[in-house]
Amino acid sequence: MSTFYGSNPTSASCKSAIHAQNPIEKSDSLGIFTKTHVMPTQQGLQRVHNFLLQDQSAKLLPKERVSNCLKKRIDKTKLREIKYNEERKKAHWCNVQRCGSIWICPVCAKQVSEKRREELKKGIDRWKSRHNGAVYLLTLTFSHSMGQPLKFLLQGLKKAMKRFYETTRVQSILAELGVDHKIKGLEVTFGQNGWHPHHHILLLNDCYRLDFKKYINELSALWIKACTKSGLNAPSMTHGLDLRDGTYAQEYVSKWGLESELTKGHIKKGRGESLTPFDLLQLSFEDQEVFGKKPSKLWQEFGIAIKGSRQLEWGRGLKKFLEIEEKTDEELAEETEQTAISLRTVDDYIFSLLCHYQKRHTFLECLERDYENGCFGCGETEKLLIHILEKHMKQLEES
Repeated sequence: MSTFYGSNPTSASCKSAIHAQNPIEKSDSLGIFTKTHVMPTQQGLQRVHNFLLQDQSAKLLPKERVSNCLKKRIDKTKLREIKYNEERKKAHWCNVQRCGSIWICPVCAKQVSEKRREELKKGIDRWKSRHNGAVYLLTLTFSHSMGQPLKFLLQGLKKAMKRFYETTRVQSILAELGVDHKIKGLEVTFGQNGWHPHHHILLLNDCYRLDFKKYINELSALWIKACTKSGLNAPSMTHGLDLRDGTYAQEYVSKWGLESELTKGHIKKGRGESLTPFDLLQLSFEDQEVFGKKPSKLWQEFGIAIKGSRQLEWGRGLKKFLEIEEKTDEELAEETEQTAISLRTVDDYIFSLLCHYQKRHTFLECLERDYENGCFGCGETEKLLIHILEKHMKQLEES
């Protein structure tokens, strides 16, 4: 394993040398970010945005694991470390805990969701190619209103799903359709009628049936009955249940594709008046009311209510049958590339300043550019550290 950077520079001579080469303008503020704009599309800005959102989530949910994500050390006998993947040209933090939460951590959500999407795509491809199977997309939703707690709605949805699948006639219809396996995805949005949790289920069939739509009305009536018996508002015959052939049926599905519809619902932008949870987290910076509610309070409600829910749930034995390796969200979040090389270690004091000024992401980007430019120990990284130290010392003197 190669090492390109040593300990953090602190000497006055090092400061002078770096300032002489390329001093940082005084206008380059290190103030803590309190406001950001709509999620950028550029990869670099996306990471900045995710780190800032992670800090905001930790602030609003201090008792959850996200508060320690990419901060608290795994091995307390070792320093935090930065490693670099030459193929991806990306640096990342090592020897830090990862919460693995796809619901309340934007950083882990991106990594885990992408890997889940890859798993799902691989599974669907194998089902179709190896087993000559077909796939239907079943959507189940229900009526809801402002003021209904998300926890209550999630509990009701869970009960309704159980009742629906245990109904003899539902089981008979699924058998007639040739359904062998199911993959269930959960999505939650918030709009003018409050929280809206709902499921998208992939029905894996032994073959495609042209007459599958003839079952929709009967299944809709059975779904309505399951909802009302579970304490939920009755969905309509038109919107409560939808069954499609798994192609790009609506704008909602066509935007993401079948696999992405299931695995990325929590990180895509809300449609129209519908906001995703991460939209609410974004809005919590300024915290102006949406539909009469503070985004920060809604995020806190979401973070507590969604705990323990699974984003994607495969039918029993399906992953093994399709030869998809079983991994938890935490394991996916902790995966690091074996080819990564070590760039440098970071001591506790410097890391605390990077966290205080919300510069963990900037630190990674500086290291990436320094490595590519061959600036070992005298590039942007050192200038950033010196600037942070000087800024902090000035604040201490003024306090």
